[in-house]
Amino acid sequence: MTNGTGTSQQSRNLFSSVLTDIQFWVPVAVLLAGLLLLEWIR
Repeated sequence: MTNGTGTSQQSRNLFSSVLTDIQFWVPVAVLLAGLLLLEWIR
């Protein structure tokens, strides 16, 4: 079992890796751009 600080440190590392992961942000940006384009077309 890990203590609370170890768990929060692990989740913080996961969170920072997601924030800096380009393979996560590119599809998110494409999805948001597509939704904005659909709203603009309508």
